[in-house]
Amino acid sequence: MRLRSRRHRKHLKGLAFLLPALSLYLVFVIFPLAASLWGSVFEWDGVQRSAFTGLSNFRRLFDASNFDRVAGAFSHNTLWFAGIMLVQNVLGLLIAYVLFLRGHRYSFFQSVYFLPAMFSPVIVGALWRLLLAPRGPVEGALNGLGLHHGPLTWLGDTGVALWILIGVDIWNWIGLPILVFLAGFHAIPIDLFEAAKLDGAGPARTLGAIALPLLIPSISILATLTFINAFNQFDIVYVMEGVQGNPAYSTDVLVTYFYRLAFGAEGAVGITDIGLALALGSLLFVFLALFSVMTLRFFARRTVTL
Repeated sequence: MRLRSRRHRKHLKGLAFLLPALSLYLVFVIFPLAASLWGSVFEWDGVQRSAFTGLSNFRRLFDASNFDRVAGAFSHNTLWFAGIMLVQNVLGLLIAYVLFLRGHRYSFFQSVYFLPAMFSPVIVGALWRLLLAPRGPVEGALNGLGLHHGPLTWLGDTGVALWILIGVDIWNWIGLPILVFLAGFHAIPIDLFEAAKLDGAGPARTLGAIALPLLIPSISILATLTFINAFNQFDIVYVMEGVQGNPAYSTDVLVTYFYRLAFGAEGAVGITDIGLALALGSLLFVFLALFSVMTLRFFARRTVTL
């Protein structure tokens, strides 16, 4: 009885420590999610909920009047994810590998690469908007080097504007994959690297044959975080191109479209469509949750244990 009483008290103490964080999580995460899901099945009169409509709002997302915007925004989010995975994470892996091989003498560069991640995306977007503006520093530098002539209009070019924003996001967060991969490299027993060196394997072969299979947990974390970040992208687009995803919706993403629907920036008269916005947000949440779970399970099956 005494042993059971002690265990009971320990459980109560553990629950007492969890309650503050759990309460905040319920109030600021679970409740808004539940309210969003519930609100998506109603018709809205401005900001007031009215008649129950079932799945009508979800069907309207795929009507001809809305589908082009949804599909266009989804394609931009997908390109954002692909760009981050192929450029930021691959580049972060290579930089981390070089820093790992060089040892602690180059630890200063870890801080240098991670420094942009300490700034808010709003600040980063505003900074790069000023740098890339016509008659700005980047235009002056490129014109001075003979690499460009005339005003710099990249942010107004439908062909390159999205890639510029992706590049800014890569610059902002390049330190994260470097940090994660460095931790992964240091978690690998040094004996494996020394054995590979004795067998005549060069740095490239050591990375591909030994390090990469053991870095699957790091790759899994980064793939999941990259996906969530890419499909929740808003700040940089909003600051650099505005809520309409200019120019000509070429940088429009799902969250900017959600913003226009929810806060009245969609259309000339600026009428909100809360029901449609909540339906879009609910689908985005379900999509992110499912893809994240699938990604983690995919990499978990391929994790190599020592």
